[in-house]
Amino acid sequence: MTLYADNIQSEGESSSSVLLEMTFGFKRSQALFVAAKLGIADILSDGSKTADELAKAAGVNSHGIYHLMRMLVSMGVFSVEDNEKFCLNSLGKHLRTGTSDSLRGTVMAMGDEIYQAWGNLLYGIKTEKTAFNHTFNRDFFSYFKQNSEASVNFNEWMKETTREWLLPVLEAYDFSEVKTLVDVGGGIGTLTAVILNANPKMQAILFDREDVVVGAQGVLEGAGVADRCQIVGGNFFDAVLPDGDLYLISRVLLNWDDTKAIKILTNCYQAMTVKDRLVVVDFMLPKGKMSPFMGLSSLNLFILFGTFMRTEDEFYNLLSSAGFKVTNTIQTTGPVSAIEAKPA
Repeated sequence: MTLYADNIQSEGESSSSVLLEMTFGFKRSQALFVAAKLGIADILSDGSKTADELAKAAGVNSHGIYHLMRMLVSMGVFSVEDNEKFCLNSLGKHLRTGTSDSLRGTVMAMGDEIYQAWGNLLYGIKTEKTAFNHTFNRDFFSYFKQNSEASVNFNEWMKETTREWLLPVLEAYDFSEVKTLVDVGGGIGTLTAVILNANPKMQAILFDREDVVVGAQGVLEGAGVADRCQIVGGNFFDAVLPDGDLYLISRVLLNWDDTKAIKILTNCYQAMTVKDRLVVVDFMLPKGKMSPFMGLSSLNLFILFGTFMRTEDEFYNLLSSAGFKVTNTIQTTGPVSAIEAKPA
């Protein structure tokens, strides 16, 4: 994986070809989105298919699907046999639905609403207003609350990236002394379920908006931990948070400006005793050279919520403003880190 922009050009490539490759990147992501939307990987799960067979199964035009598949084959996403039948390979298998290594939800979320919002990046840069709101005439959470398919894709995106990004951090943190975990803004409980499975004596409380946690019961039951997790619906800006001895805020603060982030932290502080702990799991923007992934992710936040990723020092300032003192920071080779804090 290329980490830095000044290392992108490969030996033998001209600078113009590298720039053109970047320019055409949206075409690749849209081809992936269409394949995911049509369920191509699921159709190919029971064997190779011709373009005509794929078109019939997907309910689309045969000529169009043939050229789409040829492009995706050239990208290495699918393979083609000598008899011009298309088939799954190790890369395309990640586009299947409901598998343990699926990334279909992420592709779906990126390729639809978020793709459209990125088209208004210039508007955001010029006005410092939120491109998503400008694109859809409502904020991110209101839109997803009113669009069930988009909400499903968003939840799958969060579940898939939990697996890819968060688990290495959480595996490095010692939960052995935790009796009751409160997952603040924990969505449908994907992360809560993982932590409970790894800590069989732990109880948990999943806290998020009522319209979000409505989908949590199935996740918790599927993981076999529903009997150890209480689901509580509420607003972390104005609700009294449940009692626990470890409060987890994972990928939540990045969605909000400093004022609202401090409000969330303050509500946690008010629910805690001096013996309780808070763990913030989030992306931390490096001060110096950064990867394209981090740069794009920070701009993605700006487009969706009007915020940017924070540095480690900025997280420390947020926590201090809410009455906390940092006791430990866990950094990994990946993009996500954890900060442990206690009431000062």
